[in-house]
Amino acid sequence: MKTFLHKKFELNLKDKLKIKTASALLLAVSGGQDSLCLLQLCLDVYKHDNFKIGIIYIDHQWRHDTIHVTKHLINIIKNNQIQTYLYQIKPKIYSEIESRELRYQILIQTAIKYNYNIIATAHSCTDQVETYLQYLVRGTSLDGINSLVWSRNINSNIRLIRPLLNFKRSEIIWFCRHFQLPIWSDFSNFYYCSRRNRIRHELIPYLQHYFQGRIEDHIGQFLDSTYTDCEYLRQNTIKAYQKSRHPYLLALNQAILFSQHLAVQTRVLQLFFLHNFHKPIPPKLLKKIISTDKTRPNINETYSIFFNRITVNYYNKWIFFK
Repeated sequence: MKTFLHKKFELNLKDKLKIKTASALLLAVSGGQDSLCLLQLCLDVYKHDNFKIGIIYIDHQWRHDTIHVTKHLINIIKNNQIQTYLYQIKPKIYSEIESRELRYQILIQTAIKYNYNIIATAHSCTDQVETYLQYLVRGTSLDGINSLVWSRNINSNIRLIRPLLNFKRSEIIWFCRHFQLPIWSDFSNFYYCSRRNRIRHELIPYLQHYFQGRIEDHIGQFLDSTYTDCEYLRQNTIKAYQKSRHPYLLALNQAILFSQHLAVQTRVLQLFFLHNFHKPIPPKLLKKIISTDKTRPNINETYSIFFNRITVNYYNKWIFFK
């Protein structure tokens, strides 16, 4: 029996994500309610179609009950006869950030190896709001608050999608109860020492009660509009970067770079550092480079900036980095 969430899910796949009928989906799951909701929806929507569906579970071993979660998932999956890929990450070797990066590498490598062209995760509207508030509290940019988006291309053949991004947690809870899905509750979600858990259990309910009951809808709409703005800036940044970079050396053309809007200048320098040094540009150095253009009386004059172990040389209309 199809519910209103099945219809919502199908609309997301068709209108927002443009999923084609010949797609092969790799579902990244856990034992939680969001993952089981995504799994059930995919099975219900695709069971009459000739779709390839696979399941991947990556055990970070952050909790003492992870072996039981793995067994629980195996019991669920074996009844559906779906190709499944299980991995374990040793927590003592990797930090939390490194583990998450490794998780995405495993997802991509598995998709490539077994010919999946789409990776689907179960992030919801509530996850998007929590991430937005978390980044807002600690300080971020427009690009930062738009980290959870509907879809992004991993490469020319593989796409990462989030088909539940307009599903509220209350809707997912209802769906799991309606179909009696065997959820494995993650007790770490209730530890208030975690900033994200405090946002989830204290800040959002407080804002809903005293300020705006539909705060999830409104923040979701705001993020959709800012994502469009960010995409425009990204496209212009890539164009400006390709025009301004030196064909052989680690350098940017001053005239082309500083003829751009300040927002594009900043992003070009950030992209340059990520592409060539594999790390973000220090904020103080970024400000120095941009402000130097305004204070230098002669663009042809040789000038140098020394910042930690980075040297920036202005010479012959180029900015050289080493």
